[in-house]
Amino acid sequence: MKSGLIAPVAPVSRAARVVREKGVRTSSRDGPVRIILIGSSFKTAKLAVRERIGDRISTGSEKLKHLPGVTEYAELITCNRIELLFATKDPDLTERGFFSWFVDMPPDSFYVQRDVGAIIHLFRVASGLESMVLGEDQILSQVRDAGISARTARTSKGVLSSLFDVAGSVGKRAREPLETTEGSRSVSAFALRFALEKLGKRPKKVLLIGSGETIKLAAGELRDARVYMATRRKVSQFPGITRLERSQLVSVTKRCDLIISATKGSRYRLKKSSLSTRKRRVILDLAFPRNIDPGLNRGMTVLYDLDDLATAAAALPRSTGADRADEFVLSEAERFSRWLVASRLSSAISDMHQWAEALRREKTGAALRRMPGLSEREKMVIEVMSKRLVSKLLASPTKFAKTSTPELPQEERLDVIHQVFARGENS
Repeated sequence: MKSGLIAPVAPVSRAARVVREKGVRTSSRDGPVRIILIGSSFKTAKLAVRERIGDRISTGSEKLKHLPGVTEYAELITCNRIELLFATKDPDLTERGFFSWFVDMPPDSFYVQRDVGAIIHLFRVASGLESMVLGEDQILSQVRDAGISARTARTSKGVLSSLFDVAGSVGKRAREPLETTEGSRSVSAFALRFALEKLGKRPKKVLLIGSGETIKLAAGELRDARVYMATRRKVSQFPGITRLERSQLVSVTKRCDLIISATKGSRYRLKKSSLSTRKRRVILDLAFPRNIDPGLNRGMTVLYDLDDLATAAAALPRSTGADRADEFVLSEAERFSRWLVASRLSSAISDMHQWAEALRREKTGAALRRMPGLSEREKMVIEVMSKRLVSKLLASPTKFAKTSTPELPQEERLDVIHQVFARGENS
């Protein structure tokens, strides 16, 4: 019987340490829109816990989109991670609203990143730096698809749509310094090697359930065995492979010494009662949620799942280019963060000036109506004087907002400007 240990958490990256050292401040209620990322992955939660989290999210995603303060929403769900991104006016309120749904879950199953920390994390995910196999290829397309899905569903707009667009570009470029071989960047290739090592020999009869990348790779690599494939799709691209109907699955499974399953179904394709465990066989379940009943892991049948694969992957050597990829991700995340702050700055200053101009017009108009005998020249003098007065009064706040110092970063200055503006608007 195999052990059920979860993969150890990878060492904290330099990028993550920089985020902690910076101590990024969260926004106050009704302040500028901020980014918050809440996730759970193979590094923080066992597969069974992630399945519970995923199931709850799938049944309540509409409510998540409308948590307090949320203006934009996107989700990235793969076999190894569940990550939700929010653009919100109140990260504290959004976070409390989210975790009120998960009070029965182990709190250390989740991680939370905000602002530049959330940006860095998503960029690292897209780059494969957070993956089970460093620099894996598939995650980049999954990040891009998540961004497209959110945009298509109209739950992401200026902030999250831009974030996912840049994440796709950063993820592609960050792979260049990783200096790994094509095979080592493939989770599918690693999973197949893992299964064969556990079996200890070349299999004679193989059952493949599904039609994803791992299944396709296995179909090509195991041509010396009798291979069956349980899938709804045609198998004409795999000469010599026998496609199974659902009714044939259990009878054929009994004769196989290697079974690999990776489908998107939410039910068990093989149950405890389906097989005798007196035959020596290895089953590799790569699905999320799982396709194979864990009760089959007994006797001479050994069942491995994503947790076991993560434990094995944790022993892989770190690429010599990982630090350089980390540095690139950090610089690009800071660049995006500066762009985001600049857009907030432009909005904050624009709102401040619009409020002041509206107030100037209102008060000047009221004053002029009380002096109906003024000449056009005298009215013009009052108008010009009021405009110059507003310009002088706003010069210092504008300069204050555009400045950033270690003692008072620009993010905090924008909060101050917003607070003053909001109070002035409501007075």
